[in-house]
Order: sequence, then structure tokens, then C-alpha cells
Amino acid sequence: MEFECNGFKFTSDFDSGNLGKVEFVGQDDGEGENKMYEFNIWTRSDCAGTEFANGNRTWFYFGVTETPQACIIKFNIIMNKQSKMYGQGMAPVYRVLPGQPVWERIKEKPTFLLADEGNFHLTFIHRLMELRPKTTIYFAFTYPFTYNDLGNYLESLEFIKHTSEICLEPVTFERLKTLSPDTVYLHRELLCRSLEGRNVNLITITSLHNVTSSREVRLTNLFPDETVPRPYKFNKKVIFLSARVHPGETPSSYVLNGMINYLISANDVPALILRKHYVFKIIPMLNPDGVYHGNYRTDTRGVNLNRVYNNPSFKYHPSIYGARALLLYYHFGREIFNVSTPDSDEIEENNRISKIEDGVSDLSLDKLAAKIESNSTTEISLSKKCSAEQVFDHTDEPLFVPGRFGPEPAESGLYLYVDMHGHASKKGIFMYGNHFKDILSNVECRLLPKLISLNSPHFHYESCNFSEKNMYTRDKRDGCSREGSGRVAVYKATGLIRSYTLECNYNTGKKLNHLPPLPSIIDKKSTPHPVHPPKYTPAIYEEMGRQILIAVLDLNNLNPWSRITQSQYRTLTSVRETLRLRVLSEQNLALHRERTRALKVCRGETRPWKRPKGTTATVITGLNIASASTSAHKKLRTSLKRTKSSSEPQIRLEKKSTSDSRRLIPEQRRKKMKPK
Repeated sequence: MEFECNGFKFTSDFDSGNLGKVEFVGQDDGEGENKMYEFNIWTRSDCAGTEFANGNRTWFYFGVTETPQACIIKFNIIMNKQSKMYGQGMAPVYRVLPGQPVWERIKEKPTFLLADEGNFHLTFIHRLMELRPKTTIYFAFTYPFTYNDLGNYLESLEFIKHTSEICLEPVTFERLKTLSPDTVYLHRELLCRSLEGRNVNLITITSLHNVTSSREVRLTNLFPDETVPRPYKFNKKVIFLSARVHPGETPSSYVLNGMINYLISANDVPALILRKHYVFKIIPMLNPDGVYHGNYRTDTRGVNLNRVYNNPSFKYHPSIYGARALLLYYHFGREIFNVSTPDSDEIEENNRISKIEDGVSDLSLDKLAAKIESNSTTEISLSKKCSAEQVFDHTDEPLFVPGRFGPEPAESGLYLYVDMHGHASKKGIFMYGNHFKDILSNVECRLLPKLISLNSPHFHYESCNFSEKNMYTRDKRDGCSREGSGRVAVYKATGLIRSYTLECNYNTGKKLNHLPPLPSIIDKKSTPHPVHPPKYTPAIYEEMGRQILIAVLDLNNLNPWSRITQSQYRTLTSVRETLRLRVLSEQNLALHRERTRALKVCRGETRPWKRPKGTTATVITGLNIASASTSAHKKLRTSLKRTKSSSEPQIRLEKKSTSDSRRLIPEQRRKKMKPK
């Protein structure tokens, strides 16, 4: 869109641009460069002007192409409420083309207010020099990374084919056999096209170790460009990375770019080890249409694509359909057309279970009554060792939950799944993981985030969320359940424990981790680092991507320069044990709360949760009390009565009188004197 207002020209007619309306408010009485012009700017909602228009209006990105003179310009941006983020010091970014191509945060601190009509007003000022012809100053919500930026970045990767360390397709298998096994194998192909025909790319990065002569199959409906061959198959585990399912969450693109840049560095030893042991499958932009149109959260049909992973449609959600098909292909080793997801009853049961975080999900009233009758403790011993039977049948590689998920861990081709996002409310960079009933699965899920915190000063392990509630919570805006997110859907379809969502705050963190030194450093003193967390920049996001990959090496003791040996843990086993004790402690606390709640319910002191229609279970503070029969209640009431002896004296505590409750002064205590 383009607007001309009081001599100023505004435009958002470019990739990722967003500008809904401009209104001139007025100008002050300053002179020359100190004259101030004020404008109201309305952001355009996702899918504005279509039947799919919705209330997402956070992203803005516009340019000012002409000014009557050098002056100060004041913007009042009317957008979605983001008071928490801007209250923490968030500031928009700007750049000038030509002249200043690098994005920077504006110099003046913005202010904000919540107007009476419910609109959120973000106000900031910027000093404009008189713009020369064909010069534009751009303002954006945060550092943009557009669809065209991605295309240029991927094209730049093609230039590395001139180096001897990189192998790009097309190449014959006979040619591969003549190359060094450490040669970087880089393959780019078209996974599918978006609803508006834009490319959804798939990138493969690995080395020639364990390469086979066969190629991956061309999956149904996918890989339309038959002139580009599928990549070769490798006898390695797959690490699947994706970003930009939400178009306005640009930090995810910078994190992913950092990962790609690190993986193709031919002479870096940790990168070489990563390529030797894993195949990296990368979808850098899952929602190219939403990105191009300047949407914040949805695609061009108003759909949150991170809620349709359970059953995506190739017609309406082609990129998610492709991502899911690939994940199932790498897990099962063959094309899978459909994997059943939990039915509606199971989903509803899981939603009811998620009333609290980290609830204990395997306790019935019968078991609880039996525990009380036998006077057995409800706490789990922190020193108790977990046997293999308590976890699952196969413990040689505890990465999957067994059952209906197909291949056993040793046979599955999947090792790790990470979907990357931006985050507006919670500070820092952190992860969401899934919740499991057994202890060792919970430990394995938490291990990678913990290792990232040992390698990155910006990663907040304490902000990570592994609760069951976070798997089934419904969005306030559209009511969609997180069960349809990539993280949860991948776990439910494959059983993969290491399935994560990476969240990156747009602004800053709340602290900096004090990293242990690298073992190669002779002086074991930790290197100094800033006390206050910096404002996040693309460089910090890209560095975060590299540090995540370093932590992946630590998972299997493959890192030649691991910080673990210089940390308080010393070994990977010690890190696991620390996490195990923490999981046990959390389960003890949750179990204690549920036991207290159950006792109050049976005594009639507290009302039980209202039973949902069509169910037989009683929900008590997020705990699934299975088989809540009348006999179980009777057993529990009987056991409670037995604990009360009629011969016991009834003691009533009374408050002491004011005169008797005065404290002794130190001199009186020493002399054992009575208070006056």
C-alpha cells in the first residue's frame, strides 16, 4: 500500500510490508530540523480485505520515501497489545537504503499506552534527514527476514560449489566415491509450492560418510521439479529443522541461518563431526505466503499452520503436509500415507489431565486408598534407582516411547526435531518439550536444553516448559489446541522424545549464563562476560544456532572441546543424574499436592472438579483419577476414620494474651527473667 500524507510518502508495497492506514495528526512550532510531524499508523491485520481476516495485527514494516525537509517524525503505531514486551525495553528497528543497509534499533526509547477503545498505541520518534530521490527509510517491528532474503541467501550457498570441500548435486555415485568422506554434501530441492505458488525449499546437509548408492524416493504430491534428483540415502540418523511457520517470528530465520552457516563450514572440527554422524534436513520457511504478505501469525487463509500437523491437507496446508510426510518417511524408512492420531476421547482426556503443570498421571482412588490404609508414603525416594522395566523395554537408546509408533529406536531414522519460533512475552531463548510418564524419558527430553545452557550465555533453561499442560493448552485467540503443533504431533506420530519448539524473544533475556571454560584454555578462569543481557541482534540469534549444534554433540560425548568437563557436573552421566533428581522432586511435589487435594475432597472440605459430560473419571487438580468408583470413596473415607482415635485428646490452640506474648530482650533471656 502507498499513502501520501502532508508531503510525506509512505509505502509497504514490498515483500513482508505491512501498513494499513496513515493519518496526519499535526506538527509543532519548531523550526528547521527541530520541527516535528506526528502521524497515526494502523497496522494491517493478517488476511485483511479477505474473508479470512483475523485479529493478528502485531507486525509492521513500512517505508518513508519522501520528506519535505529534514525534521523529527513521530509515529503512533496502533497494533495488538504488546505492553509486556515494550515495557521491557523493546524498540523497533530501522534502516536507510541506499546508505545504511544494516538494521538498527531506533535511538529514542518508545512509549506505549492502552487507549480507552482497547487499542494499543506504540509511540516513538526518529530524526529524519532530508531524503534524496530514490532513498527510503524503513521501520519494522523487529529485524525482517523476507521471502526474497531467503532466496538470495540460498542462492549464495550455490557459490560455494567452486570450493573443493563442498559437493553439490547433480553428482554421480561414481564421482562421490572418489571424494573424501569428510566432503560436505549440500543438496537443495523444491519440496512443494505454497498456495500462491511460492517455493518451499528442503535443504540436505551432511558428509559422505555412510553414503549409499540409492536415492530417497519421490513422495506422493511432493518434489514437483523432476529435473532435480532426490538426495542420496545415508546410513545416519536425521536431524529435522524448520522455521517461519509463523511469518512474523523472524528470529527463527536467523537462528536457522546460523545453523546452516556452521554446518557448511568445511574446516570446523565440531561441524565435521556433526556431518559425519547426522543428516540435517532443513525447511527454512514453512509459510512463505504469510511472510511475503506481511502477516504476523497465519497464512493467506487465516490458518495458524502450527496447529494442523496432526492432519494437514495437501490442498490447504502443503508445506505442513510435506514436513509431516518427510518426518514419517525418515522415521519408518518408507512412505507413510497416514498415521492415526489420538481420537477425540483421548484428546479430551489429555486436555482434562492438563489442569496443572507436571501432574502425576497414573494414580487412582483405589490406589490412593490402598496407600493410606497401609500407611505407606506417597513420596518417591530421591535415591531410588529406576529399573529398565519402569521405563520401557528397550533402554539401549532411550529416545522413543514404544507402542504404536512403528520402528524401535535403533531402527528409526529420526534423532531430533526442532521447530523454531519468535516469542513476545517471556524473556530469553528457551525450549518447549513434551511430558512423559516415566522418569528416564523426561530426563532425556530435558537433557538437550540443559546442555544448550552450558554452551550458550543466552539460553534460559529455567524458562523451558516440559509440562503436560503445555501439550494441550488452547490458544486464547483462536481456541486451537497445541496438540496440533509440530512438537506434539511429531511425538504422537513417531514417539520421538527429542521433539522441541525453540522460542526466541524479540528483545532480550533476563540473565546471562556463566559458561564453564573450554578445556583447551590453559587458564581455567572463566572468561569475563557482560553483567546485563544485551539486546538481541541477528548476530546473537545466529550464534545461538551454532551453540545448539554444539550441544547436540555433547548429547553423545562427541564434542572434542566439551564444556561439561569444566563445569560443576564434570560428566554427562552427572548431568543426567541431576536432571533425574529434579524430575523426582517435581513428581514428589505434584503427588503431595494431589494427595492433599484428594483428602480434602473426601472429607467434603473442597469440591471436586466438575465431571465432564460423557466421562466416568473424576478430575482432581489436573490428576486423572481413574476408576473413580463409589467403593474407592468408601475405602478412602474408612481409612481416614481409622486414623482418628476417639481416645486422643482434642487440643485447641489459642492465641496468647498481649501481655504474655511480649518477647524477651537478650538480657532477660540470659538471666532467665520473666517479662515485665
